[in-house]
Amino acid sequence: MGWFTRRRRRERAVVLATPTLDGRTWPADDPGARTGFGASTTHRLGLDAAFTPEAHEVADLLTAHLVPLLPIDASPDDLPHVVDVLRSAAQAGAGLGIVDARSTTLASDRIGPEVAGALGEAERDLPPMPAELRRQARFLMHAGHHVARLGPGVLPALEAEITGSTAAG
Repeated sequence: MGWFTRRRRRERAVVLATPTLDGRTWPADDPGARTGFGASTTHRLGLDAAFTPEAHEVADLLTAHLVPLLPIDASPDDLPHVVDVLRSAAQAGAGLGIVDARSTTLASDRIGPEVAGALGEAERDLPPMPAELRRQARFLMHAGHHVARLGPGVLPALEAEITGSTAAG
């Protein structure tokens, strides 16, 4: 087989699930499907998309609606910086959601393996922080992807995840 006629690897799409604080719906680790050129390129495209007005809107929405519901353990002096980190995580996730939404080959309930890998890369890019804050940042990153991909109508389910309410639509 020639360079351009190699058999393509079968794509392994991931279920698009509502983010959870405990991370149980974070895309599973599958290094074969989520590392390499595709994930790295998607991560870069997601970073670029994170600076679009759409990603800023998603981050602002999540910061306004979800961050106040989180039990953030920070001093009054540190709180503005912690909120900035959480907002940045949401914005990075939104950028990846924007890139993911461009796919015309995936069903609406799936994430491409390269996007799942890019989410993992973005999580690894988070700065050092306490475990609880990292869990919250990861949740907001996943929520940013989710809202950018599906729209603000998923916000009640995300709020319910934080509050423990079952009244989400």
